[in-house]
Amino acid sequence: MRRIQLFEIHDQEWFPGFLRDAVTDDLQILLGISKPYGDILPELSEGIERSGADGVLDLCSGAGGPWPWLAQALERSGLHICVGLSDKFPNAAARERVGKGSAKLRYIEQPVDAARVPSELGGFRTLFTSFHHFPPAQAREILRDAALNGRGIGVFEVPGRRSLTLVLLPLVLVGDILVVPFLRPRPFARMVWRWLIPIVPLVLLFDGIVSCLRAYSPGELRELTSGVAESGYRWKAGCVKRGFWRLPITFLVGYPEAK
Repeated sequence: MRRIQLFEIHDQEWFPGFLRDAVTDDLQILLGISKPYGDILPELSEGIERSGADGVLDLCSGAGGPWPWLAQALERSGLHICVGLSDKFPNAAARERVGKGSAKLRYIEQPVDAARVPSELGGFRTLFTSFHHFPPAQAREILRDAALNGRGIGVFEVPGRRSLTLVLLPLVLVGDILVVPFLRPRPFARMVWRWLIPIVPLVLLFDGIVSCLRAYSPGELRELTSGVAESGYRWKAGCVKRGFWRLPITFLVGYPEAK
């Protein structure tokens, strides 16, 4: 099955902002419950350390992705870093929540384009569950921007064109309806858009299917790096699966070689 460039509903400009925030909030919650990205800690740690970065700049963060717990996991492993979260459409509620929740995390207020990151924003760049949003030309620009500016970058994706991932996607719908509305705080609006008018879970399911269909394989990620900073920059792509019931995680890590 080859990658298909479809569209996700919550990426569209016509999709209401408050519903977009609700979708990214719920995705962050569900990822926090299942913690699939715990499996790529070795690859992430290696990329940060080999790039010589003293912090992380997360791109396309949405509501924070896995970082609220992933930063703690890195700290327990002995890697003490601060993480800046950013997005082209910053989630205001997440920014306030992140600011109160951890001294290690901060949500950058201004919009940040992943392909044109302001030079003053340093750190090892990461993209979690978001790189598949970009068609090849834009995806290559994101990698090129990091390499040309001497920044390390890590791309980590749960979505994939795999039977197991597609079969388990309905669990996202079930979890969003049966779990998320009961979490604290429990605003009435959360129940309205999950139960009475279940737009959020349906968008999560639709976008989840589309995400899998347009996810890059390790081979396609390697193709994207062809001709991008071939001298003095190292790329590593692959797939991690650390347990029978764990979903495979596709990754691409790049960093400037030590001089």
